Amino acid sequence: MKAYGNTNAGLVRKTNEDCYFISSNKTGPFSNLFVVADGMGGHNAGEIASKLAIESFVSYIAAANDFDSIENLLIKATQYANKTIFEQAKLNDTYNGMGTTLVALGVLEDELLIINVGDSRLYILDAELKQITIDHSYVEELVRAGEITREESIHHPSKNKITKALGVFKSVFPDIYRMGIKDSKRILLCTDGLTNMVNDKEISDILRNGLNIEAQGDCLIHAAMEYGGTDNITFILIDTVNGNNDNIKEVKQ
Repeated sequence: MKAYGNTNAGLVRKTNEDCYFISSNKTGPFSNLFVVADGMGGHNAGEIASKLAIESFVSYIAAANDFDSIENLLIKATQYANKTIFEQAKLNDTYNGMGTTLVALGVLEDELLIINVGDSRLYILDAELKQITIDHSYVEELVRAGEITREESIHHPSKNKITKALGVFKSVFPDIYRMGIKDSKRILLCTDGLTNMVNDKEISDILRNGLNIEAQGDCLIHAAMEYGGTDNITFILIDTVNGNNDNIKEVKQ
């Protein structure tokens, strides 16, 4: 398993409020752990929220040595991150209302454990590209209710309105997914700065172009820029078949 991540402020935003984490070291029960967060809030509070989310989420999992289920561990780690951000916002008026999305992947032997809050996404590519996570957004609710089509959601004026985030309310509950690692050849975690600019068909084409994950990742950033780069762009791309990262542990913002 080999991973490559990158983040870019884009062409419009002055600051980068995204953050990501990659580790090939054992973290709690996981042999690999990957996290992406997309912060929101004024006065750079989004930058604070995304970094706090990843630091607290990862530290909770790393310290875990007694838990009743892996799913419950992920829930508690998410709630700990939520509490950390929520309480920090109460201590500083400039951080009032800050929050962040979070999507994370933990590798446990031959299984993948996935959690998400907000509209940052995880995709897998095998025979086809498939979005595993479901956006916690107003537009996604309209699509699932049959009020608008998936195509109409792409340019909907409220497409950036999310319905769930870490740090905004006192409690939060993530979605959790569990699947076999053999069901994927490529895994992509990313913020909406990528998916709002580059559609799934184009993402799929890039991940099938035969290049290594570093080159494919650069292609994703380039494509988002070509379409305007209106938001911060962050991704982690994982090759589950070839190679490995020896002792890599990084946090980037």
